[in-house]
Amino acid sequence: MKKICPLCEHENEEDARFCTECNEPLYNLEEENKIKETWIPERSDLNKRKSPTSYFDNLGLTRDQKEKLIFSFNDYLNDHHDHRKLEKEIITLLLGSKWQWPDFNEWHHKFTELGYFPYMWSSVQNFPSEKAPEAVQVLDTFANLSLNARRLLVGNNVINFSFQATRAIEDLGRVIGMMQGETISVVKELREVNFAKYPLDISEKLYMLNVNDLKEICDEYNLQKTGKKTDIVNRLSQSVTTNELKDLLPGEVQRDTARIGLSLSIRARNYINWNIEIIKLLSHTLEFSFRSLRNIEDFKKMEIKKYEIIGVNDDPCPICAAKNNQQYDINDLDNIPPFHPGCRCSMAPVI
Repeated sequence: MKKICPLCEHENEEDARFCTECNEPLYNLEEENKIKETWIPERSDLNKRKSPTSYFDNLGLTRDQKEKLIFSFNDYLNDHHDHRKLEKEIITLLLGSKWQWPDFNEWHHKFTELGYFPYMWSSVQNFPSEKAPEAVQVLDTFANLSLNARRLLVGNNVINFSFQATRAIEDLGRVIGMMQGETISVVKELREVNFAKYPLDISEKLYMLNVNDLKEICDEYNLQKTGKKTDIVNRLSQSVTTNELKDLLPGEVQRDTARIGLSLSIRARNYINWNIEIIKLLSHTLEFSFRSLRNIEDFKKMEIKKYEIIGVNDDPCPICAAKNNQQYDINDLDNIPPFHPGCRCSMAPVI
């Protein structure tokens, strides 16, 4: 039996919860109340608190972590930095450290019961099958590095340890705004825990070249060009002397260079990646929380009396659907997004 949308009269499948044409909820009032009672947890302290700085109280953070997180969010909101930069800073501060997120566990349970996970939960809805000892050791080592060492790994995108970055020292540091001398000190710190190799000999610098350049060098010495990049580099290293390679390599490749990162097993990488995705979800949720409170402040300065919730039409979620297009008093802070971790609802002033 088809479900007829009460708003646009479009025919939908019997089990549809939202109209595929206009996204109007298709469950009746009794079902809606059941969803609210059964599926939706009480508004957590994360969303009820009116002070942005208190959002971090239930995360089990150290005082230093909390202060740095608050500074990062305020800096992001004040200067409109790239949210990816904010996300990387949150990963830097939290990955491998002892913190907790009760809201995540509660919502994961509710979404599992509901049989629905929001868009941003795709990478975290399935818990890792095992806590790989190799990954646990790496995360513990990472958490005990200096802040700049962690930033260097995260900034150069090697924190998931699926590959290693071979780059000139100044290029590694430039990503996070460090000068060459400071970067060398950080690389040496990473070397002490086997997260970096420095200095590199000339053959190891071959990895900085693209495959076509490597094949061109092979042509110079009538060497085979087949295989992966690693195969070609090994072939050149064994067949061509260091002095000959120096003559062939461009000047930028001969700069002071390091390799950072590790090569871990797929189980270890999966566990680390899952932890990273959890932090990304937290970063998004907190970013939206801060942004909503900042919007309220801006609306009040404009003497706006009400705000309206704007849902995401391409992925209507049963948690947020009842809030979509609803209007609330400007002083009502219990109904500002996010309504759950990973919520993408926004708000607009009612003029």
